[in-house]
Amino acid sequence: MEPMVYSESVARAKTAIRETITRKREVLGDVERNEKSLSIAQRLFDLDAFKESKSVFIFLSLPDEVQTEAVIEESFRLGKEVFVPLINVRGGCLQVARIPSLDIKFVVGKHGIREPAPEVREIVSPSRIDLVVAPGLAFDVRGNRIGYGGGYYDKLLKEISRDSIRVGIGYDFQLLDLVPHSDFDEPVQFVVTETQLLRCRNV
Repeated sequence: MEPMVYSESVARAKTAIRETITRKREVLGDVERNEKSLSIAQRLFDLDAFKESKSVFIFLSLPDEVQTEAVIEESFRLGKEVFVPLINVRGGCLQVARIPSLDIKFVVGKHGIREPAPEVREIVSPSRIDLVVAPGLAFDVRGNRIGYGGGYYDKLLKEISRDSIRVGIGYDFQLLDLVPHSDFDEPVQFVVTETQLLRCRNV
């Protein structure tokens, strides 16, 4: 019974953190959000793993999230392949879709997330990913991550190459001393905020 009790306590703690961080993100104004997002992007560009990567898997941001357009545009400018997530509802997992630019047609999919329109989708293997830029509601100094509760990124991170680099991005208030986690959760190796580029202690 103890593992189940532990699991339930972790789930409750994660829910409380999600609610707190969601409220903090919602009160950010557009100007502040964009300024923080650009600072995060610049710190990410300074990361050797980003500079050396040939392909980047990155989310298409929701309004309250760190805005990723600048990262995507810079990746294209540097000649990197850009992959974005595609939610496979039936499989309960993320597929990896290559995009040639941000000028293609996008549609709104599950949870309001933009994704390439069916006629322009190119699904590729997760093995082609060099670097993952992952969203999250909270991170800690050991790289533990709290997502939105679907487990999509945890499943994807189990599929990619062990040599692939995992980077979480968020605002300063999303970086905590410790976040609750379980054996299912996959950590990141770096966390980037508007003021920090943190190499996580689990590395």
